[in-house]
Amino acid sequence: MGLTINWNIEFNGTAKQLHAKLEKIRQKCMDLPFEDVDEVETITITQKMIDTYDNLQKKYTYPNNTDENLAKRDKELEKLGISTWRMIEAGEVMHEEGGIRRETKPTTMVSLYLWPGKGCESSELNFCKRGEKFVCKSFCKTQYAEHFVQCHLLVIQLLDLLKAEDFIMENVHDEGGFWETKDISVLAKNINESTAMISSILGGLQSAAKKAGMTVEAPITESQNYLKVDEN
Repeated sequence: MGLTINWNIEFNGTAKQLHAKLEKIRQKCMDLPFEDVDEVETITITQKMIDTYDNLQKKYTYPNNTDENLAKRDKELEKLGISTWRMIEAGEVMHEEGGIRRETKPTTMVSLYLWPGKGCESSELNFCKRGEKFVCKSFCKTQYAEHFVQCHLLVIQLLDLLKAEDFIMENVHDEGGFWETKDISVLAKNINESTAMISSILGGLQSAAKKAGMTVEAPITESQNYLKVDEN
């Protein structure tokens, strides 16, 4: 739960061309106040990686999904040259009668990891080959960023850079409304409403938990973002 930017972006071209495009994006991001900007990577997702990931997911599912076990899973995947999150994003969501499932097939992935700042999720770009095109479907939750405005606008700047490089912005949805309007007052309204709603829900949960002799913690207790816009 929390204000998030979602995107579905496509690229028509080869892995080499995509790598070069993302390198241009990376160089521009190096001049922006991102907390972390990694190298562009082209990765081959093999059947061995997929099988290892699937087996680890089964092995460390609830109730065995402790932090220690999930760290073991991550290390096993890193030995194969892939991260857990990239394996998740390599899976394609399949809609079928009765619900949805995620199917992962061997593919080529071209990736660029970026982190806007503390408390914010990464705005990692993982483009997977789907037929004749590369597709990146992902999101970045900015709600709990320590410096909310900077982080949120950095993600929007990243999307603007992709658009300027002729990436196909198939679908972008900014729950803050800034991508669509470029209006900071709209962003302020949406983050303030989101923070108030989450705080209200958390307050109710904490009251109920206290009566039961329990405690409830959530990210918003450390980062309640409210934005005031000077109309002058």
